Amino acid sequence: MAAPTITATAGNFVTGAGFLPDHDVTIRVTYTAEDISDYLAYATGPDGDLYAELPTSPATGPLHIAATDHRIDPDGACGLLWSNVQTILGS
Repeated sequence: MAAPTITATAGNFVTGAGFLPDHDVTIRVTYTAEDISDYLAYATGPDGDLYAELPTSPATGPLHIAATDHRIDPDGACGLLWSNVQTILGS
């Protein structure tokens, strides 16, 4: 099973492909400086593409971003299939 892929850019935009069509997606944003993660809910379009604008964060340091459409993967974090991890710099 091929994992979906994402690209994260400055300005907190995340785009992705290879997700289940018209499906709920969870984006995990890990704030490495604070050692915490936020989980944000979005939805894919009819082709399984993802476009998400993340909320602005006062966090400093790098942000690690991954996404899942909740498909099962026994070897994945929390038993889920996750996308690649992207890193962007926080404020």
